[in-house]
Amino acid sequence: MRIAKIQIKNFKSHEYYLQEIEDKFNHIVIYGDNGVGKTNILECFSYFSNSSGLRGDRLEKLIPLQKKKELVDTNIFLKVYSGNHHINLLFTVNKIGEDLKKNFFLDDKKSSLLNIKSYISFIWLTPYMDKIMYEGQSIKRNFIDKMITQNDKTFNQILISYKKDIAERLTILKNSKDDKWLNIIEKKLAENTFNIFQIRRKFAQKLNKIIQEKLSNFKKVELRYKNNFFSNLEKKQEVIDHFEKKFKLNRQIDEISKKTNFGINSDEIIFFDKKNEINSESCSTGEQKSSLLTIILANCWKLKSEEKDFILLLDEPTSHIDENNFEKLFKEVSKFETQIWYTGTSKKLFQVIENKGFFIHLQ
Repeated sequence: MRIAKIQIKNFKSHEYYLQEIEDKFNHIVIYGDNGVGKTNILECFSYFSNSSGLRGDRLEKLIPLQKKKELVDTNIFLKVYSGNHHINLLFTVNKIGEDLKKNFFLDDKKSSLLNIKSYISFIWLTPYMDKIMYEGQSIKRNFIDKMITQNDKTFNQILISYKKDIAERLTILKNSKDDKWLNIIEKKLAENTFNIFQIRRKFAQKLNKIIQEKLSNFKKVELRYKNNFFSNLEKKQEVIDHFEKKFKLNRQIDEISKKTNFGINSDEIIFFDKKNEINSESCSTGEQKSSLLTIILANCWKLKSEEKDFILLLDEPTSHIDENNFEKLFKEVSKFETQIWYTGTSKKLFQVIENKGFFIHLQ
């Protein structure tokens, strides 16, 4: 899987950008001063993998400032060597003040994001992700859940079903309070809650094993789950029954608070620094960045071991590691035998790549 051509119209700092990539290079480096739009190019890619993009910006922020008062479309075109397809993402606006609408195309035929993701997949590491290590449990859970979704489509289907049932249960609690229907939904919720907890823990075990076996040259970190509502998941039906009772007992408080007070968000994630033997939240900023890098690399190794193709995006990688350790990172990601995109302020930061990379200078 590789990107052979990029064409961008009216996306943030890029009114128009066109670039073709030489086939022989796996390492693509975009360099230039701050503010020239390096990260914006990587962000274009991310919309083919995640509906909210690399930075989670509102769609209204995608149109360049100078085009805000015009009726313009934002268009991202990628020629992809994955069955030699080309994919296209078109953001349209029909009138000023109206929200942008997203449409995906595969070989000029309208498609869905889910279908697009079967042809191209991205993993990224950006400075914006540093907050994962210190901004609370919600962002940690979402980060790992998205990783699991890349590896396990069933997990995503269970998550969607769970969220739909949670919303329906709250609606019933607010309106009809139909006891029979609540029992049916809560039984299903209990089963899906169990499945989500179980899949999360199995994924963590696999990632920890990869870190131990494959990433000896990187930060030793271990992914752990903690939950105050159970000690283990060994007795499946007993645990499911316990969850079902918990949902039923919480009906009144959930109705009053208008939210679900027990569920999959009761999981607490700990990124445990094995060298210092402490939660990474208590580590220095540099150590936290190193832990995040280890987790990203472990996920790449897991995908590779399962023969799943991906493209790796490393936005300002030297913000996570110093220049001396960049060679170590370069050697590691080269093992994935996939296309890797880097950004940086200077070509000098990527001397280790030298003739092995395709360099793009943005000005």
